[in-house]
Amino acid sequence: MKTAIIYARYSSASQTEQSIEGQLHVCNQYAKANDLVVVDTYIDRATTGTNDNRAAFQQMLKDSETAAWEVVLVYAIDRFGRNSIEVAMNKQRLKNNKKVLISATQRTSENIDGSKNLDGILLENVYIGIAEYYSAELSQKIMRGLRESRRKGQFCGGKIPYGYYVKDKKLQIDEEKAEIVRFIFDQYAAGECVPEIVCKLNEKGLLHDGKPFLQNAVYGILRNERYVGITRIRDEVYDNIYPQLVSQEQFNKVKRKLRKNKKGSRSVQAVYLLRNKIKCGYCGKPISAECGTAKNGDIIRYYKCIGRKKYHNGCKKQPVRKEALEELVLNSVIKVMQDPKIVNSVVKGIMKMQAQSMEEQTVLKLLQKEKKQTQVALDNIVKAIERGIMSDTTNKRLNDLERQIKELDEKIAVEQNKVAYILSEDDIRRYYISAMQQEPQILINILVKEITLYDDKMIITYNTPLNEGSDEDRGFSFYEKMLYLPYVVPQSGQTIHIPIYTIMQV
Repeated sequence: MKTAIIYARYSSASQTEQSIEGQLHVCNQYAKANDLVVVDTYIDRATTGTNDNRAAFQQMLKDSETAAWEVVLVYAIDRFGRNSIEVAMNKQRLKNNKKVLISATQRTSENIDGSKNLDGILLENVYIGIAEYYSAELSQKIMRGLRESRRKGQFCGGKIPYGYYVKDKKLQIDEEKAEIVRFIFDQYAAGECVPEIVCKLNEKGLLHDGKPFLQNAVYGILRNERYVGITRIRDEVYDNIYPQLVSQEQFNKVKRKLRKNKKGSRSVQAVYLLRNKIKCGYCGKPISAECGTAKNGDIIRYYKCIGRKKYHNGCKKQPVRKEALEELVLNSVIKVMQDPKIVNSVVKGIMKMQAQSMEEQTVLKLLQKEKKQTQVALDNIVKAIERGIMSDTTNKRLNDLERQIKELDEKIAVEQNKVAYILSEDDIRRYYISAMQQEPQILINILVKEITLYDDKMIITYNTPLNEGSDEDRGFSFYEKMLYLPYVVPQSGQTIHIPIYTIMQV
């Protein structure tokens, strides 16, 4: 008695579970009549058979590699698949796993015991060919019918774009939503950025699919060519399905702006130094980077409270121009970091780390030790040759050792060069002062923990990478970073208040 699994499938939502029940009933009857024990079932619902991208089908194939069952039982061959190439490949996969494909209603190329069924070889291929032909013919008929319907201006299904509704198979304009679509196009064409448009829509309480507008929804509307009455499906263009909501001139203008402001193109040109570092002093929400386009085409960059633009929490925090705020923060941080006490602490830490690094020089010592051992081996070979011990092996060993000595000399020279230049205290002090102005992003990343921004002041809270204890006891991991850009910070939680009355104009 052999064990089997049943694979069942129906093609579309127009069919029902009764199709599956019918397949299982016939397969179970066949199993009972042929002494097969059904140990499991795999079922794909509303799934096409023209390809094998089916969840249950793929799981069945995977399980066939390790499972103990021996037979895959299907109602008919077209349940297994309707693509002749994929059917052949998947059958071979089952065969490699020592499994047999059997149909409960049709003759197959193999019998349950694995022996060949001569007439079944021919019939099975006929069944697969008929199924593939049926699928291709059905697809052609459906596509032909859809094309005719579209030529008549009928809506043939799919998601209905915002601003339309369907009546008697025809798309109609929803005037209330259509005005919102036109508003979005007008605002963007006039220079407003998408986040600002979203704020305006949500402040008015307008909804998209029952929820507040999101940026992706607005971008989707701005890019949708259907609003000018054009639909592109495969290689055909239809202009009689969607009533026009915006002019072609307006759509082209928006399209040019979208291409110019394509996501990522501006972020490469502009780095927001304070990104993810600022929060609003009034509502506590993060302050994010924003930009807009002026009427003359210039891009304006600034920082704006998320609470005001996204969560509509009533926050009145004004946006701040990017360049002015970043300059003030940098100048403030540099002023704090140039305190003589902090500078002395940095220089002292770097000097101590440099001295310790010079003492260790682990890599250099290992290379020098390896060279010494290699030299000893080389000397021994030379002595053996001098005593008359000559062979291909000694010559090969001699050449290998000479090559190793040469490579080690090169590596040692590189490591010695790394420590050839020792920074003096004056060198470090000069570099410390100049580096802070040359690497503003690293300055902010390492030092600033958080900036709390108000309309009349800001509070800068610093990180503290140093451990507790005296300068002598502190670790050097932070100083290692400062060799690239030397800083030290005030004690954790220390803050400074900076008036910003002069930078509020956007």
